[in-house]
Amino acid sequence: MLSKGRLQVIPDSPDVFLYGSPRDARCAVITGRIIFTTKTPRPVCSLVARFRPKQEDMLNPAMSVACLSEVTCEVVRDGRIGETCTELPYNPATGQKMWRFTMGVPGNIGESVFTPSAFVAYEIVAELRTAAPLVSWTPFCRLTAYTPIAIKRVPSSDSVWSSVASEPMNVTAVWRNRVELTSISSSRVINDSQDIQISGVVRPLVKGMRLLRAGFELREFASGPFDSVGDNRTRGHTSVKCSHEIGFASSDTSYCQGGDVTIRMEFPATVIQRRAGIVIDQDIQITGCLKVPKAYEGVQYDIATGPIRVTHELAFAISIVDECGQVHNVRLSSVVYVFPLVSPALADLPRYEHSDKDILLAAGRRWSLESVAASSYAAPEYPWSPDHRFFEASLSPPPDYHINSTAIIAGNPAAAQAGSLEQ
Repeated sequence: MLSKGRLQVIPDSPDVFLYGSPRDARCAVITGRIIFTTKTPRPVCSLVARFRPKQEDMLNPAMSVACLSEVTCEVVRDGRIGETCTELPYNPATGQKMWRFTMGVPGNIGESVFTPSAFVAYEIVAELRTAAPLVSWTPFCRLTAYTPIAIKRVPSSDSVWSSVASEPMNVTAVWRNRVELTSISSSRVINDSQDIQISGVVRPLVKGMRLLRAGFELREFASGPFDSVGDNRTRGHTSVKCSHEIGFASSDTSYCQGGDVTIRMEFPATVIQRRAGIVIDQDIQITGCLKVPKAYEGVQYDIATGPIRVTHELAFAISIVDECGQVHNVRLSSVVYVFPLVSPALADLPRYEHSDKDILLAAGRRWSLESVAASSYAAPEYPWSPDHRFFEASLSPPPDYHINSTAIIAGNPAAAQAGSLEQ
């Protein structure tokens, strides 16, 4: 019995980046390889690569809400290679035959996202049909290979929104005219699988307040379809993706629990016997580090439009005790954006001088200089032509100006003024 062989589809990159909003983003290109491994070379009748939404899993209660139907690329059709594909010969040493394919993906599709109730995911499917090389009546053998691929959307590097979001974050708010909170970060853009540094400042506005706890947390809010049958088809889900807090069991900051959290005060803390916490009688700066989890497993990227929308906020939370002994939990939230880290090589745009428009500007600049010389009364006039067909530089030399010293020596100011410049 002849073996069917093994089929593999390997994209050149597991991620596809779309730049800009769904209305403005251009199409992306997916390139990859399809490898067919057999013991003996076999003729391939058809080979098709498809980019489509991932099918729902029976063990996963979440449903697929992707809007894209399918993008097809015919690599081999009736034994002939496609126009946008290449084929490499069969390698007897490895028993592999390889094809390279290229397909386009529209820029308005939804990004990959996974929530407890719904998800948007994509995959590349390769389907190969082949027959036995010797027996013509042998039925076709069909092989299928699946490979997941992620769609990620990032803002354009030259957009106003990108420049504003990359600026340092400094947000200040006052709680009941008692305490002023300030949240400071280097940028509002956060990348997954990285550490972010954030600082919080507590400033007292009244006396008698004590600080019991302080911390930072990254909160995620996702909203999307929940049930395709019931009336409640949209559901929101809020979760804390990463947090870091420190508790002040005593007024001595050296015994504070919090790991790598740093506390900075200009003056030593005021000691109060039999009372927990730090007296807020000066500015207290707390600096900590948040470890952002991996994308799709611990945190989702921001999505502004689509069936599933995801937003994030960075919160600076404290617990304080007022002069009456009551405990209050205060939180200062700021909007942040979780985006994938784009390689500089992928975001490198072509420079202006690499385009053909600089040739047009050079021709226009040259014509503007020569037209000034042609407009002089001593130079003959020629009709304008884009290719300078009727213009000859030798027939219209630039005007030569010199000072008429004779008029100045004669002492005639009017003549000198009128003929001080002559051609």
